[in-house]
Amino acid sequence: MDRFAVTLRLGSPLVTGGGYMTLDALLAAIRFDAGESVESAHATIPLKNTRGLWHGSAALYESLEVGRYAFVANLRAMHDLDPALVFRNKQGQIHKRLSLLRKREFGAVMNHYSYVVTPALTWYGEGDAEKVEALLRTVRFIGKRRASGCGEVTGVEIEPSDSDGVVGLSGAPLRPVPLELFSGDTSSIRGDAAWKPAYWRPENRSICYLPAPNL
Repeated sequence: MDRFAVTLRLGSPLVTGGGYMTLDALLAAIRFDAGESVESAHATIPLKNTRGLWHGSAALYESLEVGRYAFVANLRAMHDLDPALVFRNKQGQIHKRLSLLRKREFGAVMNHYSYVVTPALTWYGEGDAEKVEALLRTVRFIGKRRASGCGEVTGVEIEPSDSDGVVGLSGAPLRPVPLELFSGDTSSIRGDAAWKPAYWRPENRSICYLPAPNL
């Protein structure tokens, strides 16, 4: 296993989606986008794993500017999605096909996203550095609103590091770490957080030691 620091250079503002943007989540997303199943993408991350905890830090970066983007989208009354494939509502019924008769519910909608201007994102990790670098070199955009040109990746750099991607050299957590798996400074901030993929599943949340927020 290699210990390394990997940096993605950015050429456009990054639209953040909240959370910690951990290295394992990024690598799993790359595999999923390449056609792997959710289960396979999460099981084949080229990082060390300790009792379910992947050795990959949260993204570290320095903000030069923060703000909000507004994007306009249009809702259409008719679509080709089979309602049987849509998640059922609280009453256990499928969502009905939309009708043109309810025109008042459709039209332009404005969505707002937070963005940050930063020259680079850096992660620390422990695992197969060569495979991690190969995966990251396939990435052209990162974050949300990638199709709009946000989060353009202009370069990848990887180098050896002393950090294992879980605890920093000062003892502070580099990612959310459950209390029972943490071996660093126990005076660090604690809180409820998702600590392993799939990050949206409630059962993958726990009280964790949390990394410091980015500047």
